[in-house]
Amino acid sequence: MPDVLMDCTGHRVDWTSLGGIGLRARELAAEIARVAGVTVFSPGSLPERLGPGVRLVTRESAWAAELRRSDIVYSFDSPSPERLASVAGSGLPVIVENAPPLEHALYPSLARRADRESRYRETVEAYRRQLAGGAFFTCRSAVERATLVANLCLTGRVTVAAMRASGALDGLVTTIPVGFSESAAEAARRRLAEAGREGAFRVVWSGGLWTYLDPMFALESARIARSRGVPVELVFLYGRENPDNAAVLSGLLGAVERYGCGSYVTVRQTPLGRAEYFRVLAGASALVCVGRRGVENDTCVRLRIRDSRLFGLPTVVDRHGPTFDELARDGLAHGADDPEEGAAALAVIHRRRGERAPLDAYAYRRTARDLCAWIEKGKGER
Repeated sequence: MPDVLMDCTGHRVDWTSLGGIGLRARELAAEIARVAGVTVFSPGSLPERLGPGVRLVTRESAWAAELRRSDIVYSFDSPSPERLASVAGSGLPVIVENAPPLEHALYPSLARRADRESRYRETVEAYRRQLAGGAFFTCRSAVERATLVANLCLTGRVTVAAMRASGALDGLVTTIPVGFSESAAEAARRRLAEAGREGAFRVVWSGGLWTYLDPMFALESARIARSRGVPVELVFLYGRENPDNAAVLSGLLGAVERYGCGSYVTVRQTPLGRAEYFRVLAGASALVCVGRRGVENDTCVRLRIRDSRLFGLPTVVDRHGPTFDELARDGLAHGADDPEEGAAALAVIHRRRGERAPLDAYAYRRTARDLCAWIEKGKGER
């Protein structure tokens, strides 16, 4: 079997500080391990078992040795230019999953820098190098596939030979919708069975306090719904504070105190373990995930819809972007473009509470078949 090295760059994969990309990598690794040995390279992550056939390496200094023992590299968002250069020098084939780095231009930590334009160009250049050097590409939605193929065309990766072989370019690109692993689906079913259908009407903002999202929308919607007799309990799952979300987190905490709604709004400021994470979401009645208008939300589907699909949760979401389109096709979207409409959506969800289960069509066992076939065919042989 080939050995796949998944380079998660700065994205942690341990449950104490797990973000969307880290979770995506972690669950794809579990599926790839059926056909290959997998090493997840994630400096900064705490040591943790990731499942059968998956090794976790957390030491930055181990990169060179891990690269030498690998046959294929899997590269994700915000790649390290230094590691990209070493991969190019190795001659190993690279699987790439990334989208145009648009949100990065809005990061407060970048905007404060005097050299912000040149630093942003470095981020764009790293993405361009991924496009130029990738042997195979994965994407998470139809809109991301469209932007990816357009960018591949501009960088010379779309050729007459490739198009003649397949007008869908499926020898170069595969779409793996945001989904979940088999073990996650099993755990979700167990927790859902334990939680049952009754209980508090708990609504969860499932983490992510970034500048392109709008957590205050959820707070305002809950306040309005409560004033109309809907017994909403709102929970903000833990989002690790950093320079790019500190102002958002501070503003949210200040609003909870200012409005005096701490009796029904919880902002978790400590990380959740895996068991607690599943328990909280299995006991939830709905999710809220609202973004601000912008090209980031026009060109990407939010990784947080993984939890909507895993737990079959109705989700209050803005209509201006493909996240709404995807969840609408799943029958899970409740569109809302202002807090009044958000409150009305919560009232509808409260009235219609029913059975929930994972949407099995999004299990990576089904959707990652083309990726696993590409790996298994020996593309990584030197």
